[in-house]
Amino acid sequence: MRRTSPKSRTAASLDYNAPGLPGEAPADVAGLLPAYWRAFGLVAFTMNRFIVDHVVRSARQFDNDIETMMLFGMLSHLNVSHLMPPGSRPSQALDAQGRVPDSQPQLRPVRLRDLTLISGRPRETVRRKLEALLAQGRVLRVDGGYVLNVASVDPQMHVLTLDGVKRFLAAARLIQDALGDAERALAQGPAGAIQQPAGEAQRPTDG
Repeated sequence: MRRTSPKSRTAASLDYNAPGLPGEAPADVAGLLPAYWRAFGLVAFTMNRFIVDHVVRSARQFDNDIETMMLFGMLSHLNVSHLMPPGSRPSQALDAQGRVPDSQPQLRPVRLRDLTLISGRPRETVRRKLEALLAQGRVLRVDGGYVLNVASVDPQMHVLTLDGVKRFLAAARLIQDALGDAERALAQGPAGAIQQPAGEAQRPTDG
């Protein structure tokens, strides 16, 4: 009888379309316009170049420990998501310095078991990473779980974030330009039509 390795069983049980953070939408490409497929190579390269570059630069803040960086980011977003829901306006949610007023006591604690479930990492790994973050003063243990230590977000991290926003917007403009060119190519007719590889699932042809 053929045995399935733990790694294979884990991979088989993963839902690759599931959202990364609670409240986010699952993956859905059914409604994508044909231009996205026509520009796929450039769109994918531009998006992934930004993501990889930002992850590499952000990891330097955590001694290149990407797993700890992701756990810190996940915890921080879960702590603050109720204070800045999608569509929030800076003039209403933030003070004149661009911060949530008196944010530390308003942070929503996250339990170890929830971080383990969301991250998909072993409980002991998550616990060990949290202990390291506690020792560094980046995270606080409070009633109900863990929260970001707001005071630990230093000017260097602020600069990294603001620079990341600039790069994100630049990448978005490149993607918009690529999609615009793809739309013009498709409008030219057969010469610009999508060439679908053999055996690939049928792509949508209208939005």
